[in-house]
Amino acid sequence: MRTISEIYRDRLVAEADEADNLQLTKLAENITRQVEKTPVREANASYTYAASDFRQDIQDSLWDLVIRTADFHGAYISSEKAQSIVDYYGDEIVDNIRKAAGISSDIGSYEPKLPGEIPGSVMLDVEQDE
Repeated sequence: MRTISEIYRDRLVAEADEADNLQLTKLAENITRQVEKTPVREANASYTYAASDFRQDIQDSLWDLVIRTADFHGAYISSEKAQSIVDYYGDEIVDNIRKAAGISSDIGSYEPKLPGEIPGSVMLDVEQDE
């Protein structure tokens, strides 16, 4: 299960309170629902979230939307068409969120360190004679 940091949770709670005070009810309720359903980790807790996991989480969320929509309307959509829509809108949504947040990198803050980035880690190339 994915988590959010205490710091981000506190910021979201403050934004929900402000939205409520400004009578932005829909915004306040949506933020509050997300905060209530998302587990929280301590600010300095160890946490890893790889890009591949992030991409899969986006796919899973959009597939849920596809299934909810089709079921709500009692309809069927071919899986190939649905995957095409999920791929397109997944990229579009993430790109738009990154732009709105001023994020200029595809690298996540919690991605696992590569061996060359881990202090005390040594990489050796070994050749073996046969």
